[in-house]
Amino acid sequence: MMAEATDQRRASRGGARTTLILGSLLLGLGAASGAEAQEELPPSGDAIPASDIPREETYETTRGMGMGTGARASAVGTSAIAYNPANLSMARLYHAETFAGYGVSDGAWTFGGAIADSTTNRIAAGLSFHGFYGDGDRNYRGFDGRLALGMPLSQAIAIGVSGRYVKLRSRERNANDERVGPELRAFTMDAAIRVTPTEGLHIALLGHNIIRTDSPIAPLLLGGSVSYTIANAFTLASDVFVDLTTMDDESQMVFGFGAEYLVAGQVPLRIGFRREHGRELNQFTAAVGYVDQRVGIDIALRQDIASDSSDTQLLFAFRYHVQ
Repeated sequence: MMAEATDQRRASRGGARTTLILGSLLLGLGAASGAEAQEELPPSGDAIPASDIPREETYETTRGMGMGTGARASAVGTSAIAYNPANLSMARLYHAETFAGYGVSDGAWTFGGAIADSTTNRIAAGLSFHGFYGDGDRNYRGFDGRLALGMPLSQAIAIGVSGRYVKLRSRERNANDERVGPELRAFTMDAAIRVTPTEGLHIALLGHNIIRTDSPIAPLLLGGSVSYTIANAFTLASDVFVDLTTMDDESQMVFGFGAEYLVAGQVPLRIGFRREHGRELNQFTAAVGYVDQRVGIDIALRQDIASDSSDTQLLFAFRYHVQ
C-alpha cells in the first residue's frame, strides 16, 4: 500500500469540525480581502530574469517533491491538499503532518503543517499552512494557507476544489527604495477531477490558481496526470502542465515523471525528473522514508541539473496517523 494511503479508523468528529471551521475562517478572510489587497500592493521596482523568479509557487510535500512532476494522479492525504483535492476521498485516513524545507544554495527556510481527514464525513477535507523565510536569491517572506475539499461522485470518479490565500513580499530594494521582484497577496483556487477506470490506474485533470493572480509566484497551470500502481507497491506516474502566465503570458510547458516503490510495506523509495521550459530548469528528485500504522517520516531532495542554476532543495516531513 502507498505510504500515504494507509487506511485509518474513524477519527473524532470534533477534531474534523474544528479543522473545517478554522479553514472556513481563513478562506473567508482571504476572499473578502484578496482583490483589495492586490490593488494595495505597489508595483515591483525592477524587472528580474525569469530564472530568478521565486519557485515556491505551490505547497510541496516530500512525496510530491521526490517524484518530480509525477505525483498528482496518485496523491492522497496531505499530498492531495497540495496537488489534487479530488483525491482527498480516495483513501480513508486522518493524517496530521509537519514539515520543514531548506534551500541549501541560499539558506531559505520553509515551515508548516497540514491535516487531511477523509474518515469523518462524505466530503473529505484538508487544511495546510506554511511560511517562507527567505535569504540569498530567495530573499522574500510570507505565508500560504489553503483549505481543500474532495467528494466522490462514484467509486470511479471524484471531484475536488481548494481555496488558497497567499501573502509573499520581496525583501530586496533598489536604489530608489522600491521593492525588487514579484509580490503577491491574493486569494486563488485549484480544481480537479480524478477518474479511475480500472484498479490501479488513475487519471486526473487539474487547474492550479484558476483565479488569476497576475503574479509569477502563483501562475495559472492547466494540465493532467496519469499514474499506475501495481500490487499496491510500485507506482509509475507522469504530469504535464501548461503554464499560461509566468512568462509574460507566453504558454510554457511544465512536465515530468516519477516512480515509487514501497519496500516491505514500510520504506518508500521515490525518484523523479522535472522539466520547466519557462525557466529552463531540469531537476532530478529523490526521496526516502519510513511508514507504519502510526507515523511516517520522509526526506526529499530536488537538485537542478544541466542548467544555469545549481539550486538544491531539501524537505523533511513527519506525519502522524490519527487512529
